[in-house]
Amino acid sequence: MLTFFALLAVLAAMVGGAVLAAWRFRIADDFSGGAVGIIIAPCVLSLYLVAAAMAVVIGWEDYKAAEDGLIAEAQAAQELYWSSTAFPEEEGAAVRDHLRTYLTTVVEEDWPRMEARGELSGQGDDDLAALSASVRVLSVSDSGDGLDRLTARQEATELNQARGERADAAGDGIPLVLTVISVTTAVVVAVLPFAMIKQGSRVAYFWAAVNLAFVFATIALLFSMGTPYSGVLANDAGGIEEAIAGFDRADLALGSR
Repeated sequence: MLTFFALLAVLAAMVGGAVLAAWRFRIADDFSGGAVGIIIAPCVLSLYLVAAAMAVVIGWEDYKAAEDGLIAEAQAAQELYWSSTAFPEEEGAAVRDHLRTYLTTVVEEDWPRMEARGELSGQGDDDLAALSASVRVLSVSDSGDGLDRLTARQEATELNQARGERADAAGDGIPLVLTVISVTTAVVVAVLPFAMIKQGSRVAYFWAAVNLAFVFATIALLFSMGTPYSGVLANDAGGIEEAIAGFDRADLALGSR
């Protein structure tokens, strides 16, 4: 809702500025072909393009980094699930139960908070702590060399690291200063053509309006990017849900042995 009102404010500033520029603050021909047209307008346009491009790139990179982190998290969970089958039945079952509970909490508790508030749930922290504790007390597997236990602990560590990275990514977004620069220069870029039009030139007004619409659409895109888990670019919980489904397939495979 806040984003919607911010966009309305930007649109109002653009449209209101365009009307005032066209009817009250028109730039004289001497200035439009001089300092304003040759120096000020190109500089503002360049700053707008650079700021908007940087904002889009940052948003895209945050999204891709979060996507890679989710893939790694789901893979670590699946590997830990299979690793637990090498240990005594009771201990391995405890790890699998804690792991399934944790990933269910990620989907049902973490994700809504990540989308709405940009933070993770406390329940997820507790479930991961319980999972880590169950891995730390694992006995040496039947092979007796301790390698399976070391592998399981490493996979649990990877899950902890993935959660920390996801917590950081949930709060990522386009830097505020970059957003302010983009919006401020966008308003100028949208309004300035109206101030430089000779009165009565309908074609010029049309193209100035097209420019305003295009610039506003760019700002709307920046506002809608949100975080890597919300907005137009958003990672969903599909990878985690697929990992949980993989647990069921693993149970069927183990039961058929």
